[in-house]
Amino acid sequence: MKFDIANYTCNGGHEINEDSFLVLEDMFIVADGLGGHDNGEVASACAIRCFQESVCAEYTKESIMEMLETAHKAVQDLNSPARTTVAASFISGDFFYYANVGDSRIYYFKKDKLFAQSRDHSVCQAAVDVGTMTYEEIRTSEDRSRLLKVLGNEGDLNLKKLYDPILMEDGDAFIICSDGFWEFVYEGEMETDLLKSDTAEEWMNYMLKRQLLRA
Repeated sequence: MKFDIANYTCNGGHEINEDSFLVLEDMFIVADGLGGHDNGEVASACAIRCFQESVCAEYTKESIMEMLETAHKAVQDLNSPARTTVAASFISGDFFYYANVGDSRIYYFKKDKLFAQSRDHSVCQAAVDVGTMTYEEIRTSEDRSRLLKVLGNEGDLNLKKLYDPILMEDGDAFIICSDGFWEFVYEGEMETDLLKSDTAEEWMNYMLKRQLLRA
């Protein structure tokens, strides 16, 4: 199966770009170092390096969980306040595997419609789960940056389970992004821009115009 890929990163108005990303044939990773902690860019780069060193012939839920736990331990071993989120996807055969820690996200589209997305590990997501906040309110909540899980926190990672893999078909699409993107681009707009795009770069540029105007 062939992939058309585009990627973009910037410092988002900060002095240092604390995001890191990895694009391989069968692995796509975004890590967002936490801006409130020193060395966020070091933490995100450390996580990316762990995934790059863990490339294997076939990915499963078990192997991906091991990779997440290894990256978590590696960030802990930096012995600094550094922390990072991560959103990761893996292609194994005809299946799309994905996982996240924190509020970096994965969106998956079929027939130009949002088919699946990751869930944040955040105070806001927990409020949505119990019905005290709507999903749309996450973007404007004062608590949107309060995360319940990130790579590098004390203790075990304690991810209970990973998402079920998705059977890929021609024409499917996906986005992997940090909160600096999804806070400013709504899911319906992602669908609209995908529908009118012929390439990944064109789709990305439509959405970046929205992101830059709002940010």
